Amino acid sequence: MKTKFSIKYIVAIFATILITGCDRDDFAEKNTNPDALLSIPPEYEFTAAVLGIHNNSFEYYYDYNRAIYYWAQTFVTATGNSSTVYEGSGNLNNRRSNFYASVGNKLVDVQQLIDKLPEDRKARYVHLKAIAGIPLAYYAWHTSDVNGSMPYSEAFKARYTIPALLTPKYDTQEALYDILDAELKAIVSVLKAEQPVGQTVIGTNDIYYGGDPTKWIKAANSLRLKIAFRLMKRKPERLKAIATEVLADNVGLISSTDEDWKLLGGPSLATSDGNYNPSSNSTVSGLKNTVDFMWTTKDPRIRIFYQPSFFNKRRFDLAQAQGKIPATMVWDGQLYRGQYADPDAVQDQTKTIFFQNITIKSAGVDSSGRLPSNVQSRLFQGNFNSGSGRTTFPIITYADVCFMRAELAARGIAGSDAEGWYYKGIDASLENYDEMGMNSKLDNYSALTAAEVATYKAQPGVKYEAANALEQIIVQQYLNFFKNQNEAWAIIKRTGFPSVNGKILKLERVNQGGTEQVMPRRFSISFPSLTDINYENAKAAIEEQQKNPDFSVPGDITGRVWWDVK
Repeated sequence: MKTKFSIKYIVAIFATILITGCDRDDFAEKNTNPDALLSIPPEYEFTAAVLGIHNNSFEYYYDYNRAIYYWAQTFVTATGNSSTVYEGSGNLNNRRSNFYASVGNKLVDVQQLIDKLPEDRKARYVHLKAIAGIPLAYYAWHTSDVNGSMPYSEAFKARYTIPALLTPKYDTQEALYDILDAELKAIVSVLKAEQPVGQTVIGTNDIYYGGDPTKWIKAANSLRLKIAFRLMKRKPERLKAIATEVLADNVGLISSTDEDWKLLGGPSLATSDGNYNPSSNSTVSGLKNTVDFMWTTKDPRIRIFYQPSFFNKRRFDLAQAQGKIPATMVWDGQLYRGQYADPDAVQDQTKTIFFQNITIKSAGVDSSGRLPSNVQSRLFQGNFNSGSGRTTFPIITYADVCFMRAELAARGIAGSDAEGWYYKGIDASLENYDEMGMNSKLDNYSALTAAEVATYKAQPGVKYEAANALEQIIVQQYLNFFKNQNEAWAIIKRTGFPSVNGKILKLERVNQGGTEQVMPRRFSISFPSLTDINYENAKAAIEEQQKNPDFSVPGDITGRVWWDVK
């Protein structure tokens, strides 16, 4: 377990202890007495809440860097995956505790702080109260996405109810989706309504949009659409109804990269404890098929995602002359290479060169490296290796919206011009990653050019083809989610693409001793202990979910939550 903390992280933990308490009596006091909430401006609590979405480094270390990245085959250990790659660790599911302890509770406190203001001041916080509900809905959905049923409608009420509500019910995922959609729709109406008094300017306390209500309306509409896509198999008509409604909204969806819902953090946000770095546990590369696809199609993002391979032509020739590389291999000019995801691939004699650390001698000096490229660690942790770059944390971007609109049109669900939205999505994604490359201060980074973008969109497999349009759209979504791995994993679960049988981009079959393994689809759900104060509700929620045979037993990470239909 990673235990090294930055000073900022220690201060954050100390502040959390001060606010929430650390012993049982103090916990009860702080969570049942509304007067115990510190009298701070609501906008300050809003900042703390939304920062909590991004500064939980354990979520990045355990949930992403040791599980989801590998399950979605975005990353592969540079030395080859172990046979336990689909098992995960016992420290998974940090997002659940983070929602209740650092994000959801604070966002509800924002709303409660506003409700307790004198009427004249309260009238100036109508927008902030509404806006707080948008990241609250997002992170609740993000938490439920891999957990299923969870307390939401009755959560966070202990401090504000008499008697204190300490046993909140669990909302089913189906019910939660309806609740979140209704809340987001109502929030949009509030933000559109003309207010009789000027609203408090929250400025930099809103780390995403500076308090701009129009941008938040677009973010809320885009989140409604994003959540609705999870209903594609369960409730297709509901997806269609929500999509039709948000596409017809007079303010609409996120409509440019300037309106992206993202955080551009400073060098200290992705802390020096290394947890944000995907290579913090072991050096990682990309999936061989993905890197090959990006190289073949001249995808400009390849230099943003990966570092060049250790082997260029000079080193290849030296290694071959020194007997380190088989004489039968021919230099093909490829400067970026991926690794095989299948743990059994190491046993294939034709692939052994990918699993070797090769030492070569040049001018009497030894140097060594591997064929697979390393992932650009600084893209995920701007201060990696003494860097001073900034780290981007995307939630929903214009590229996401474009690809969702392309998919809606391609499936005949809502809207039109799948081809146009597909190309707009590619343009927006390339623009986003170009900015990330510069902001992260990648070594020797060169900005994308218009010629590169045009060349890429003309390549086979990228150039729009009606016969393969749906797979092309989804593959581009998958590539775009390189920095949003919950969504990369989710799109495989939702659509089946990329697929081991794909025409555009193939995933690999993952084997363990010759037996094909099943990709994990959710996190392990702990059965409550008898001493859990909310034991009965937690137990009932598990029993309800188990009525779906695909859910399996609570600890089975290959089981499926409600939205994830075969």
